[in-house]
Amino acid sequence: MSVLVVGSLNEDVLVTVDRLPGRGETVIGTSVRVAPGGKGANQAAAAGRLGPGVAMVGRVGDDPAGERQRAALADLGVDVRLVHRTPGELTGTATIPVEAAGGENLIVVVPGANTALGPDDVDRPEVHRAAVVLLQLENRLDTVRAAAAAARGTVVLNPAPAQPLPAGLLDRVDVLVPNEHELVRLTGADDGDRTPAELTALSRQLGVPAVVVTLGARGALVVPATGPALLQAAPVVSPVDTTGAGDCFCGALAQALAGGTELAGAVRYAVAAAASSTTGPGARGALPDDTAVRDLLSRTPAAVPVDRGAGAPDGCPAGPRGRAGA
Repeated sequence: MSVLVVGSLNEDVLVTVDRLPGRGETVIGTSVRVAPGGKGANQAAAAGRLGPGVAMVGRVGDDPAGERQRAALADLGVDVRLVHRTPGELTGTATIPVEAAGGENLIVVVPGANTALGPDDVDRPEVHRAAVVLLQLENRLDTVRAAAAAARGTVVLNPAPAQPLPAGLLDRVDVLVPNEHELVRLTGADDGDRTPAELTALSRQLGVPAVVVTLGARGALVVPATGPALLQAAPVVSPVDTTGAGDCFCGALAQALAGGTELAGAVRYAVAAAASSTTGPGARGALPDDTAVRDLLSRTPAAVPVDRGAGAPDGCPAGPRGRAGA
C-alpha cells in the first residue's frame, strides 16, 4: 500500500451564492447540490485519482449517505474496506456556501459518525505498512495521535481545522502541511500578513523535519528543518470553486512522496494538482489525474529560494524520523 488516509467522511451540501454572508446576515442562494466530502475522504479521493495503492480508514453512519461516501471513494480506486459503518450514528455533513464569482467559500461541519473513529481503528497492519500515512484534524485527536504513533512510513499531518495539538503529536510527524492561519495558531503568533521569510521563521519554531505552508493561489512554501526554504508558485488557471483545493494538495503530496519524489518536487506536483482542482465545482468536481497534472507542470514555475540556511541541499527528501533527509 502506498498511501493510507486516516480521516473524516462527510456529505457536502454546496449552496451557490452571489456573495458570502456576514455575521447575522441572510443571503439568497441560487443553487444547491449534494456531493461526497470530508477532509480525509477528499484527500483520499485526490490521491486515488492520481495513482494506485490508496486506502482509507474512517467511519460513516449506518445510513444511505454512508453508502454513498464509500461508493464514491471506491469509484476512484480507493480501498474502503476499513471505512466502517457505525450503528446509531449519522454520516457527517458539511454545509458549504460558495461564491459564484471566484469560488471563495465557508464551511460548517457536523461530524456525526466521524467522532466514533477511535485509536483501536488505526492500530492495524495496514497503517503499519503504508509508505505514507496522511492525517487531518476532523477526527478525535487521540485517534490522530494513535495513527501517527502506529505509522512506520512517512507521516504527513494537515493540521486542519486549526486547534491545539496534543502533547507528542508533532514528534511523530515528518511533514506538516498547514495554511498560513493554521501555522499562526500552532506557533501562538499574532494574526497578520507575513512575508515568506517570516513564515519560514515561524515554521522552524515547530521542530518538525519539514513544513509545507499552503498559500492558496500563491502556491506553497517548503521549509526543511535545515537548508534554504523554497517558494513554489502556482500555475495560472481560471478558478471556478476553491472548495477542497487544500485537500487535493495534501492527497497529491502524499501520492508523490509515496512514489519516491523528493519533497520540493512533490510540492511542485501538489501545487499543480491543487490549481487544476479549482477549475470545476465542489471538492471533487475537477480532481485531475496524473496526466493532467504532468501537463500542467509545464506551466508551473520553478521554486525559488527564500533564505540561505545551511546544511542540506534544496529539495531534501522527507521521510520518517531517523532516515536520511529527515
